[in-house]
Amino acid sequence: MNHEDIENRYHKIFDDIKNVDSAGNEHWSAREFSKVLDYSEYRHFVPVVERAKKSLQKQRE
Repeated sequence: MNHEDIENRYHKIFDDIKNVDSAGNEHWSAREFSKVLDYSEYRHFVPVVERAKKSLQKQRE
């Protein structure tokens, strides 16, 4: 599998779990995202989300 094949595969996966609200904004469910990233249980993914939130908060300061 070459780089382009891998990229296309993952784009499709993320498109498959994408949600779009009535205003056309795209968003993803953390619970579904954790499955795509092969976390065995959602609770193992929660700390990753929390670290990402903290990182974003620091960038805004």
